[in-house]
Amino acid sequence: MRFLLTAATALMACAAPASAQWHQAKTRHFIIYSKQTPPDLKAYAERLERFDAAVRKVRAMPDPDLTDGSRLTVYVLDTQQAVESLSGQRGVAGFYLGRASGSVAYVSPDSSGFENRQMKQPDLVFFHEYLHHLMLSEQKGPIPSWIVEGGAEFFGTAVIEKDGSVSFGAPPYGRGSTVLADIGFDARQLLSQARPQDGLDQLSLYSKGWLLSHYLTFTPGGQQKLATYMRGIVGGKAPLVAAQDAFGDLGALDRSIDRYAANRKFSAIRVEPIPTPAVAIRALRPGEDEIMQYRLRSDRGIDAQSARTIVSAARKIGARFPGDPFVQSSLAEAEYDVDNYPGAIAAADRALAADPKNVQGMIYKGMALAEIARREPAKADWAGVRGWFIKANRADLENAEPLYLYYQTFAWAGQHPTAAAIKGLHYAQALAPQDDGLRLAAVRQHLADNNSAEASNLFGTIVFDAHGRKMPAITKAYDEMKAGKSKEALATLDEGDKKNKNKKGRG
Repeated sequence: MRFLLTAATALMACAAPASAQWHQAKTRHFIIYSKQTPPDLKAYAERLERFDAAVRKVRAMPDPDLTDGSRLTVYVLDTQQAVESLSGQRGVAGFYLGRASGSVAYVSPDSSGFENRQMKQPDLVFFHEYLHHLMLSEQKGPIPSWIVEGGAEFFGTAVIEKDGSVSFGAPPYGRGSTVLADIGFDARQLLSQARPQDGLDQLSLYSKGWLLSHYLTFTPGGQQKLATYMRGIVGGKAPLVAAQDAFGDLGALDRSIDRYAANRKFSAIRVEPIPTPAVAIRALRPGEDEIMQYRLRSDRGIDAQSARTIVSAARKIGARFPGDPFVQSSLAEAEYDVDNYPGAIAAADRALAADPKNVQGMIYKGMALAEIARREPAKADWAGVRGWFIKANRADLENAEPLYLYYQTFAWAGQHPTAAAIKGLHYAQALAPQDDGLRLAAVRQHLADNNSAEASNLFGTIVFDAHGRKMPAITKAYDEMKAGKSKEALATLDEGDKKNKNKKGRG
């Protein structure tokens, strides 16, 4: 979902009645911005928290404390059409972006898609994508794409009852035809990580992936076989070899899951009622409310034309609210996006004058100073640049972005990263494993340090990604990592990535 918007699309994306006011709901795991009424927003936030709690309980996941920098930001738009416009695709009920600069999701309470008693299309999409977010947070090695997508479908069809209980295992009704019909990938193709050849193959990653996940969850011995398969994958075996070692005759397995689907009686896991989670709701201040439509679009990702449209509006709002830290930090981002680095610094300074702990202000001041330093190397003050990222890190210790930016300054300055910078990079990657750019940086650093085993563990996520780039260089580099050839793998990655450098480095 990483593509840019035109100004016209961006303007259409967030059209809303002028009388509607933005509210913020903050919970243990989410920061939600919405124009729903406070009672509706509270109910929605409780629903997301109950889903999170139930998933963690079933998967035996830890639940560490989060800061604002590590919570997922959720923007609730007015209609599904607004989500479609912002995503750039028809029929999209919601989407998610995992990034070091803060993971975000865009959803809508409205949907023209499938709905039934307790399952709405926007929830199906959000739960599926949030499951990816959670899986990556605990992932220690490569996971085949059918498990990633099938597992997300398994949990994504959660049913949340009025009493707060949650059940998992309902069929993905929108994919019923591919679950019940013998089309697309079979078990051998799923387990061997075959590359989709057409749309049916791609759909079957979800539907047949769900079916195989469900079958192995509820069939005696299934979980043990799955564990054997995963040990083989993590141990470096080819996916087909690992599958045959764990499951034996894959043709027989395929016939078994077909019979399982034909039975049409699917068990479910029920989690006892989740206590009502804490939700803090506030109406946004006038300046926050006015600039929010531009802030959420900047968070989505913009092109040059959209950036000019947004900064023009943000400057007018900034002039009316010079003392609002949210407005001024948003303006700093907008100025940075049009390469007006002095303007970004001035807005960041106003944000920090109003709120000395404003992390976004610190980050954008540091980023703007870094760009100026890169353009005028003779006058560069890299210690001063890094100082702002150090301050941002101290203000929010669990925010990955300042650590990642601090590490990047050494490459920008043509210097070798310090041990502290390298340590910060790896901690940032652990904090934001959803960001592929950050993951690649950590992989490269492991290879530079001749740690090919750890590099291959991290890189496997990208290699096995169903939506990732299928480039020969990726497969070649992965094979070199598994063979312990760190220098060769690093050279392969660098050669394959020369045309995909990120100018400004923000995740």
